Amino acid sequence: MIPQVYPTLALPQHVQKPSTNRRWLPWLILGGTTMAGFFMLVCAVSVIGITYLTKDRMPSGVSVAGIDVGGASRTDAAAALQLGTSAQTLTVTDGDRRWTVSLGDLGISVDTNATLQAAIAAGKNAAIQPYYTIDLSQAQDGLIALSELANIAALPGNPPQLGRSIEIPVVLDRLRLDVTSELADGILDLTMIEVAPPEPETVTSENYTGVTVTHIVEGGQELALIARQYGVAMEDIVSLNAIENPDLLYVGQELIIPASGEYVPPAEEIPAAPSNVGKSILVSSANQRIYAYENGVLVHTHLVSTGRDATPTVLGDYSIYVKYVADDMSGPDYFLPQVPYTMYFYRGYGIHGTYWHNSFGRAMSHGCVNLPVAEAEWFFNWAEVGTPVRVI
Repeated sequence: MIPQVYPTLALPQHVQKPSTNRRWLPWLILGGTTMAGFFMLVCAVSVIGITYLTKDRMPSGVSVAGIDVGGASRTDAAAALQLGTSAQTLTVTDGDRRWTVSLGDLGISVDTNATLQAAIAAGKNAAIQPYYTIDLSQAQDGLIALSELANIAALPGNPPQLGRSIEIPVVLDRLRLDVTSELADGILDLTMIEVAPPEPETVTSENYTGVTVTHIVEGGQELALIARQYGVAMEDIVSLNAIENPDLLYVGQELIIPASGEYVPPAEEIPAAPSNVGKSILVSSANQRIYAYENGVLVHTHLVSTGRDATPTVLGDYSIYVKYVADDMSGPDYFLPQVPYTMYFYRGYGIHGTYWHNSFGRAMSHGCVNLPVAEAEWFFNWAEVGTPVRVI
């Protein structure tokens, strides 16, 4: 029997047998994609974590006002900065004269947020200066206190003494505009006014109507020290007592002292009242005096400071149109918070109390009529809105 041979059925070339390895390919692709995604996720989380951990940290090596805050967290750096600057001082100068004050004395404090932001942005190993903020009311009080040391009184005499006074409005305005730049080198250079010595007003027993006391000269006392003790001008004591030589005093000598009194100008020096009816005020730029009248009769007078040559007080007839117990004042180069007992008589020109100088009797202002605070209070309480004001 002849065996039958069957031909082998050949598959077309384009048809391949399934491969055992290819059955795993989709899973391999899926696995690779998963691993890549996981790796990318880990990287992203790492970046986010690093960013989170370092975004509020100071760059390494950075310092603020000499205080090392490099690598510290924002919270720790803020605490170190506040501790390190709490007693920070400032050098205040007038030419060769120098004083040391604390930042707190002038109402100045470190702006922690702005300073640390600058530290972060500065980069590694940077040394930066702080940013500051200021309380202008405290700064005003601090400058007034400093003026007790820095101001030099203008005194008549032979030779006369030229005075110097802190121009507090201008210094305040400088600090208000950019306190950080003003303190960048740790020095505040004061703006000062030179004050010419006043022409002495002659006080005699005939024209002085104030209260007097008697002083008995003791051993070692000088006339200038006696005058300072009572807060009066030495020339007034000389005039009241008809002293020919102020350097010659003797123990037991009786001196009449014009204590807590008021100088009354001679009648021929008193200007005519603006009105003979009711209350009126006259300001004399030539005499640097203010006069209060009732029905044409002088009832009160005091030295003032009117405008300087560059900023003169307006002349003419006006009237008080508004009164403020305290008012903020500003101009091109000054800022004055809470000026006491202000009475405006023409636009921004007013009669008001003055806490930033004590040089009454000479031109000192930016155009207003400056008075000691106590005197300004007297005029404020005495005058009403509508009271005539004449400036000559």
